[in-house]
Amino acid sequence: MQYPWLEPKKIDPNRVAQIQKSLGLPTFVVQILIQRGYDSTEKIEQFLNLDLAGLTTPDHFHDLDKAVARIEEAIENNQKITIYGDYDADGVTSTSILVEAFETLGVDVNYYIPSRFKDGYGPNLARYQAIVADGTELLITVDNGISGHEPIAYAQSHGVDVIVTDHHDLPAELPAAYAIVHPRHPESTCSFGYFSGAGVAFYVAWALLGDLPVELLDLAAIGTIADVMPLTADNRLLVAAGLKQMQTGERLGLTALAKSAKLDLSQVNAHDVGFIIAPRLNSLGRVKSGRPAVVLLTTFDPDQAAEIAQDIEATNQERQQLVQEVVTQVAATLANTTQPTALVVAGENWAEGVLGIVASRLVDQYQCPTLVLSINPETGLAKGSGRSRGSFNLFAALDDFREQMVNFGGHAGAVGLTIAADQIDALRAHLVANAEEHQAEVHSTTGIQVDVELTTDQIQTLTPELVASMTETLGPFGEQNPEPVIELSQLTWQSWSAIGKTKQTLKGVLNAQVEAIAFRMGELAPQLSSPLPVTLIGSLGMNTWNKQTKVQINVLDFDLSAKEQNTLRDVTPVTIGPEVTTARATLTTSQPSASQSEPRLSPDSGQLATTDKKVQLQVAQHDVTVIDWRQKAFDEEIWSQPQTYVCFNPKLGAQLQARFTNSVRITNLPQLEVAVQDLLFVDLPTDIQLFTRYLSHSHAARIYLLFYTSPAMKERLQVQIPQLRYLLKEIIQQQTIEVSQLTLFAQHCHLTMQQLSFGLRVFSELNFVKIDKERIQAQPQAPKRPLSESATFLRQQALQKSYRELAVGSLKQIETFLKSSQTR
Repeated sequence: MQYPWLEPKKIDPNRVAQIQKSLGLPTFVVQILIQRGYDSTEKIEQFLNLDLAGLTTPDHFHDLDKAVARIEEAIENNQKITIYGDYDADGVTSTSILVEAFETLGVDVNYYIPSRFKDGYGPNLARYQAIVADGTELLITVDNGISGHEPIAYAQSHGVDVIVTDHHDLPAELPAAYAIVHPRHPESTCSFGYFSGAGVAFYVAWALLGDLPVELLDLAAIGTIADVMPLTADNRLLVAAGLKQMQTGERLGLTALAKSAKLDLSQVNAHDVGFIIAPRLNSLGRVKSGRPAVVLLTTFDPDQAAEIAQDIEATNQERQQLVQEVVTQVAATLANTTQPTALVVAGENWAEGVLGIVASRLVDQYQCPTLVLSINPETGLAKGSGRSRGSFNLFAALDDFREQMVNFGGHAGAVGLTIAADQIDALRAHLVANAEEHQAEVHSTTGIQVDVELTTDQIQTLTPELVASMTETLGPFGEQNPEPVIELSQLTWQSWSAIGKTKQTLKGVLNAQVEAIAFRMGELAPQLSSPLPVTLIGSLGMNTWNKQTKVQINVLDFDLSAKEQNTLRDVTPVTIGPEVTTARATLTTSQPSASQSEPRLSPDSGQLATTDKKVQLQVAQHDVTVIDWRQKAFDEEIWSQPQTYVCFNPKLGAQLQARFTNSVRITNLPQLEVAVQDLLFVDLPTDIQLFTRYLSHSHAARIYLLFYTSPAMKERLQVQIPQLRYLLKEIIQQQTIEVSQLTLFAQHCHLTMQQLSFGLRVFSELNFVKIDKERIQAQPQAPKRPLSESATFLRQQALQKSYRELAVGSLKQIETFLKSSQTR
């Protein structure tokens, strides 16, 4: 074992059975939830509820009302506004959130992303001086500023108000800013205080725009995951909704970035964001400038998005190469080092942007606190990063050496510093001596908490569908809500082999459906080659290759001693196979047997179909099985059997009614008083509450959700407020657009004709344009009016909500929505 394993606590099986019966969750999922402190039905239901209505509201943030009032004053007086961001993923998403919020208001703002190499982290006095000199009258920081006393004091003293929005640790003395928006401010009433910089920026945008800006949730989610914030409370709600937003593919920059990274954005999860998207956004700030990341995330030009995404991909590869180059050089200097107490390594002109990554790698390899420094031979200064291990406080260990440093900062686990090159030996001696005195802290570890132990027989019941159900129920996973850790005891694997170019990755095959992957453990292949049983711990995932999906165990650690001993471990059996559903069963995503499924006639064969995903609910005091048909093709096959159906679109409903006369269309609520066994919802409701009203009046035993959305409607629903602002700006610039030129104009604006037609209807209702048979004429003198005064725009917003909640949400999310809607 590399780390201690903390065995799961004993759980009363009667409590597990009681909660399982009440909620219908798989037993092993209930056990995981109880292990994590959700030990009652009420606590679990609260955990599973991802409704955004549960978010902390902006009024709980100290100074946010003051900040918004100052921003509105600046807008009213046409004052120059500058956003001061940061170069990491949290910083660029924070900046993008406010840039888009201002665009929604029709306001152009400036933004500055500091250089890691020239400006460093946080407010830089020289840069503030330049910004003030350039005419900025209001400066807003995002993801930084709380420790920027001198630069902020300079700006305020020169008549520039500074609004600080930040989430980092509060210093003993706060800067003298005009307003400080921080979730942990002493006068804040936020019940949850650990938002990311992007999360705080999201709340600023929310307060500024007046409504929850759902179109910015994806950016807030990226910043939250990238900055490794706890995925609990509000953050879990933001990330869950943000991932859902990303999956729609509405943000051009993310779509282009995912394409260049070969990532399926429609299936994106928190792990993908943390290990694929965030590192690519971070790579710009590590190697070049972070500014293009903001352009990428806010552009409506697909060509520009593709170009920047390709550059980011190349930059990320360059970053990986730089890491490898430094690691190789460090390895040469440590060739004869075996068990160091602490490490301080330095070299000339190492890439500064990757030193923290290298330090983390060395901590993993040598199990000791590590500093990695790059020496500039021209200045004689060494600049670098450090990472700690265990509970050793690296910041405290170096704090009393501060006087020998040029710059120093950080926290217990990580530091950044600049020091004269001739002081490196003294620094090394100081750190080694301190680490020697605190070896207990260096080598302390809380271990790895095991959530569930599985036996040889139980592993056979694992299926990709069950893993998907668990992930959907317990996720999104991240800090303080980690992926469940399972223990597989005494299993005989078919094979273990080292794979990849460097043979650093270990792959195991258990059976035709279950495999394992262990990164940076390839050297263990010879030890695992014998047929003796193996005990390991890991997380559950899935891997799809050649259109075949298997369960994949992501190995965290091996207990190789178990190959010779420990074969009589006391393992409490855990049932993880398909559950027999109860009247309130929640979700079964595994493929059930016919006896466990609700009977339904397959349209083409007349046979029972048992492969549709379903959820069982209590609606209006009776049990209903809700069945997911959203992946079915909308064709005549559906109508081969008579249907009782609801179609909200009058034109589509009339067409169906005329064509399929053996089916019954429901057009009003009283018709639902007649008892029917099956009810089909054909399309999206114009208002999501309309769907819940129909559902509550229905007495059907089975509800089928088709929610057909036409391609034209999907195009329209992709239009967001910033695109409308951009379109209006282009129309005003053109003044007059001939109807014959509309196709070219739509291409110029990167819109489809459906999207352009929608925008023109909105602007016509607001009197921003005048439309006749021959031309569209801008009306620049028309009074300003909010988009919400357009009936077409309001209908679009209602449809967008229906689409997000019902058409593209998972069945689990629909279930959560339906449950919460019944309690409102």
